[in-house]
Amino acid sequence: MILLDKNRVERTLKRMAYQILEEAKSNPVVLVGLNKRGFAIAGRLKQYLDDIQGSDLPLHQVDADNETPFNFPEPPNENNILVIIDDVIFSGGTMFKSILKISQLSVFNKILLAVLVDRGHRKYPLLAGFVGVHAPTKLNEHVELTLENNEPKNVILIKK
Repeated sequence: MILLDKNRVERTLKRMAYQILEEAKSNPVVLVGLNKRGFAIAGRLKQYLDDIQGSDLPLHQVDADNETPFNFPEPPNENNILVIIDDVIFSGGTMFKSILKISQLSVFNKILLAVLVDRGHRKYPLLAGFVGVHAPTKLNEHVELTLENNEPKNVILIKK
């Protein structure tokens, strides 16, 4: 079953971009996308944020399953707002592992979490500040973002 088609994904990401800018105020924003799908979402958010601001925000990718700590190519400053982005948050495990990998967290003014879909069932004490849609699911269901040419296509609900 399709939860979000491509048009709704795009409208949702555009709304989230405005929410991120409102929260960041005039502070510079740094984006980090998690794994392949979170990075695809972060890329689209970056396009909207850049268009709105007329800027070129830094965008990085963190692989949650890789054991290597993540370091920013250029050291962030204390005015930067870090936005960590994923496609779907469930238990919070991927987000939690990724946060632990980012070695320079203490430098940022604020750290925000953004997800396209929050399906509940959190195991870790994480709350996304920016959520495209809340889609409470059953434990035997799976929510997946499909990609087309590494761009977000739609979000589907799969019953296992």
